[in-house]
Amino acid sequence: MANSRRWMWSAAAVTAVAVVAYGLYAAFGGSADQVAPGSLQRAALTAWPSESNTGVPSGTSLTAYDGPCQITDDNTVIDAKTVNCGPDGLSVRAANLVISNSKVNGVIRLDTDRAGAKGWSMSVRFSEVDAGVKPLAAICCGNLTVDRVNVHGGVTAVQCEASGPTSGGDPAPKCTVRDSYLHGQQLPRNQQWHLGGFLTEGGDTTVTLDHNYVICNAPVYPPDGGCTGDINLLGNFGIIHGVTITNNKLGATPNLSYCTFGGSSGKGFGPQAHDIVYRGNVFERGTTGKCGQYGAVTDFAKAGPGNVWTGNKYDDGTPIPAP
Repeated sequence: MANSRRWMWSAAAVTAVAVVAYGLYAAFGGSADQVAPGSLQRAALTAWPSESNTGVPSGTSLTAYDGPCQITDDNTVIDAKTVNCGPDGLSVRAANLVISNSKVNGVIRLDTDRAGAKGWSMSVRFSEVDAGVKPLAAICCGNLTVDRVNVHGGVTAVQCEASGPTSGGDPAPKCTVRDSYLHGQQLPRNQQWHLGGFLTEGGDTTVTLDHNYVICNAPVYPPDGGCTGDINLLGNFGIIHGVTITNNKLGATPNLSYCTFGGSSGKGFGPQAHDIVYRGNVFERGTTGKCGQYGAVTDFAKAGPGNVWTGNKYDDGTPIPAP
């Protein structure tokens, strides 16, 4: 694989997080990581996210979703469904969409370039999203919450960003991904797509990644098709800031350049990156011994205002210093 900087398509993002009541599910294999159905309390997931403890709860009976593939009604709930919306996927044009306990075949997309997008939001919980072979993120892009979800396919699992600063008193857009398994990107043979587990390319978005297992494990096709990294903060379209990355596991494959790009690269915006926190993350060593082909992390400006790198280590306990 050539030592070159890979990047992915962007979509702008903005709005506010949906907070809704949702049913949690009983443990897999007797684990204490879950709580009983009907509870409004979110239990912490103590084990690393995987196929066994994310996605549709065991024993859930799914029925076919027969609603619209373009969601325009606020407070829509899709629960215990199998969603097949074809090549265009599920389009979000409403506030407080909740998808829970469901299997979604195709992408879920909130197009923040559309008029009205500042008022739209979605929450995907206890579900599986299979984007298939598609040059888009599986879940994208506006204000969203992803919780206990098995996300795979597409060029990246989750993508979050805004096109620029908010104005007129709008709340800062928020993107939260927690306790989820981001993996299994799909690349057509000999295509030059650029892949990753999580992506933001800048803008006025608050991003929180907490306790996820993120890995880009797609094949590489020369000269430059394949994985950029697991977590990619690439300031191509705006300043990266307000990103908190805590207690995640970053998977190692020889197909990665680095396991994470830390926000200080980009087309003129990189040097301004600020308020980026990496705390307590675990990087697999893998066959290269350093997570990616060239290392665990690059383009993190440790001297940038508000930037913090602390407690990050390899899976054998070896500390990883800030680059």
